[in-house]
Amino acid sequence: MKRFLIIALLIGAIPAVAFGQNVSCDDCTHEVSVYYGEGGFIATAAEDAEMVTWVASCDGVTRTGELEPNDDGMVSALLMGDLACMSTDKDGNADGSFEVGPVMDGGWYWLTMDDNSAVGGLVSMDVLDNDPADITDAGDSVTMTMGSGAVLLKETATGRGGIRPTILPEPPAKAATRCGYTGSATATSPAVPVKTGCMLGDGKTILLTTSTNAITGATVRIMDKGSITRPSGTGSVTLVGDLWGNGSGHYVTTHDADTANGISAMRGQPALGMVAAARAGTRLQGVTYAVNLSTGGPGAGTSITAGGDGSGTAGGVSWTEAENAVTISVGANAAYCSKDNNHSATVSVTATMATATSADQVVPSIVRSTTSTPEGMVGSTSFTVNCPAASANRGQELVPENPFPTE
Repeated sequence: MKRFLIIALLIGAIPAVAFGQNVSCDDCTHEVSVYYGEGGFIATAAEDAEMVTWVASCDGVTRTGELEPNDDGMVSALLMGDLACMSTDKDGNADGSFEVGPVMDGGWYWLTMDDNSAVGGLVSMDVLDNDPADITDAGDSVTMTMGSGAVLLKETATGRGGIRPTILPEPPAKAATRCGYTGSATATSPAVPVKTGCMLGDGKTILLTTSTNAITGATVRIMDKGSITRPSGTGSVTLVGDLWGNGSGHYVTTHDADTANGISAMRGQPALGMVAAARAGTRLQGVTYAVNLSTGGPGAGTSITAGGDGSGTAGGVSWTEAENAVTISVGANAAYCSKDNNHSATVSVTATMATATSADQVVPSIVRSTTSTPEGMVGSTSFTVNCPAASANRGQELVPENPFPTE
């Protein structure tokens, strides 16, 4: 920032002077932490701010003015002449204040010392009420002039000085413990609900859908709006879906510490969803499922909930529900995938729950939709069934008889 630009900005800010009055600045966001002596400041105006206001108070006199941001959004001014405050209270602390805003964090100022310039940061007025740190007293060799959020330190022998913040960054607050459970449901570590001194969640859920990797045998999660590949011959791809809390924090309302080492404390906790041995015994209960098939190919919008008996088949996709879970089987289907057809299909799954089950099973109650179809929906997911890669080109020669024709 060139010196003539700083002076021009100061001259362009015609101050208003008030004697013995308290002038508030609603737009001011930051403060010169030690307003004492000559210096200056520079800051970036807040977004969309057309003008930046400043209010300087010293020795019972308040001066105000405005600064217009330059093309880079910056404002600056020299604290000289009437704006150089030398006022201190009976304890030797800086008694003036210089507020400015709206500006962004990152602005800074300087004070001119005998042999150097001391540089400090404009402090956000939001943190001025924070507890300040105690400053180590170096004795008579260093004078300390306290400000708002900082202290001006000046070496007595040389006149050199610096500005040291007194409001320091606070470490992030420790993450709140979420309501849930402790223990591992073993004889040596029975599971117990955690329901005091913890953070409750929002009562929402996830509908977890998994498959099994054909090579490794590992359980693989099918993400919402994910995809699988339809088998080209015999066999099928099997998926399992069930309902879990979303991990924001809940605990069970009924806990039996003597049954399976208290495994009921783990009800609906999403960490158990990928644990095969515990999944069936810990998923949320009282859930009813519906499965539908929508596609750009044959049978668009087909419902595969025929009969309302918790099972159905359409387009090579079949499903059944049992023990609060839904099992979906995807097999070959020539109408969708063959040498003449290449149609993807979208399978959508919804989960519903009765009001009493939602309210009585866990705390907070599981959130039910009252405007959805079907009513009482507590979770949903969908995935796309794609054809095998060969389906789109089956029947076409990959290498013609004469790959290098001369005519």
